[in-house]
Amino acid sequence: MKVRRLDHVSVTTVDIERSLGFYQDLLGIPVTSVGEVSGAEVERLTGVAGTRMLIADLDLGDGQVLELIEYIAGEEGLALPLAHPGSGHIGLTVEDLDALSDRLLAAGARVRSEPVELTEPGAWHGVRCLTVLDPDGVAVELVERPGRPTAERGAVEGERSTS
Repeated sequence: MKVRRLDHVSVTTVDIERSLGFYQDLLGIPVTSVGEVSGAEVERLTGVAGTRMLIADLDLGDGQVLELIEYIAGEEGLALPLAHPGSGHIGLTVEDLDALSDRLLAAGARVRSEPVELTEPGAWHGVRCLTVLDPDGVAVELVERPGRPTAERGAVEGERSTS
């Protein structure tokens, strides 16, 4: 038995529609499904009677998923251990970091800095990145890797986070 690859990253949100506006509309990540889940299986999985949640799956490519969850009911309400908004960190490889930064700033997103080029020796030398906060305060690191024309930059295996 061994872990083979990342399956999904899950972020708990206060308002799933607001988060979809950020991830789908601003960052351009396609949505594959949105719906509500509840019932015995969800209660067993969370360990809380009466759990209901809205879930949206977004396609990060190569079979990887960004899962947004809004808890809407449960015996303990938002005191569920998994339901703490802002608990998470996402690193995304992007194309044209400058244009994306401009788009985020124009939309009023909470961008922590202008794009920064890393100068440390090693695998991250020359990488440009910035961190933006999603509507719930989750840090999203946007990473542009050198060595390929901007339009050809895509997901690179083995990335690490700098946030």
